[in-house]
Amino acid sequence: MPELPEVENTRQYLLRSGLVGRRLGAPEITWANTIREPSVGEFIEGVAGRRVTDVQRRGKYLNALLDDGYHLVLHLGMTGSLRIHDTDTELHRMVRHTFPLDDGREMRFIDPRKFGHLWLLSDPDDAMPRMGPEPLEPSFTVQTLAEALSNRKAPLKAILLEQSVIAGLGNLYADESLFLSGIHPERAANTLSDDETTRLHRAIVTALTRSTEAYAAARDAQWPDPPTALSPWTIPRYKGERCPHCGTEVQLLRVRNRSTWYCPQCQPAP
Repeated sequence: MPELPEVENTRQYLLRSGLVGRRLGAPEITWANTIREPSVGEFIEGVAGRRVTDVQRRGKYLNALLDDGYHLVLHLGMTGSLRIHDTDTELHRMVRHTFPLDDGREMRFIDPRKFGHLWLLSDPDDAMPRMGPEPLEPSFTVQTLAEALSNRKAPLKAILLEQSVIAGLGNLYADESLFLSGIHPERAANTLSDDETTRLHRAIVTALTRSTEAYAAARDAQWPDPPTALSPWTIPRYKGERCPHCGTEVQLLRVRNRSTWYCPQCQPAP
C-alpha cells in the first residue's frame, strides 16, 4: 500500500504537472464502488467545472482543494497511482477513472485492485480516521511518541501502524524504522526505555526522509514519467536474504496478522 513517501511523491507529481489552477471536466467513473461519498451522480456533478486551488496531503490521503470550498479527497488503496497525460496518450489498461482538464490533458486514476477511494466533501476530515502527528513535521517529537506508547501493551509494530499514533506510517516503513532502531517488532510498546524511544523516533524520521528524498531524485531524473514505487528501505524482505549489518538471515513473522521482516540478531526478542 502507498505510504507517506509514495503519497507525497504523488502530490509533488501533481503539483509539478500543473494540476493547480486547472478546471476539471465531468469525470468518467468506471468503478462505482470507488466513490464513497456522495453518490456517483452527485460526485460527477460536483466535480465538473471546478478549479483546483491546491493539493495537500494528510497521512496517506490526498486532498485537492476546489474553488467552491469543497475537497476532492483520494486514497490510493493498495496499488493506486495518478498520472496526467494528453488525451491521445494510450490508456493504461488499469485506468479506472479519468478527470478531464481544461488544457486538453486528463488526470487518470490507475487502480489495478480497485481498492482506491474518492470523496467529495465540505470537510476532508470526514473521509479520514483520527490522525496522529505528521512524522516529518515539528509536531512529531520524542515526547509525543513516548506519550503515545506509554500506556500501550500491544506489540510495537501494531501500534506504529495505527494512524492515530503516527500519520502515514504503514507496514513497510514500520519494519524499516524498527530495523534501523534495533527494536524487535513484538516488544510491548510501553516497555521502551527513553533511549529506545529516542532511537525509534530518529529511525522513523530517517526512514521517511530517505524515501522522500529518493522519490524527489527519481522525479528529477525520470520526468515526466517518474516511478510511483521504489524500494529504498534497507531491511531485506525476501526469504533467504541476509541482514546488511550482521549477515544473519532475516526472518518473517506475523504481528496482528501483518507480515513483518526483522533481523533476529540486530533486533533481539523481548
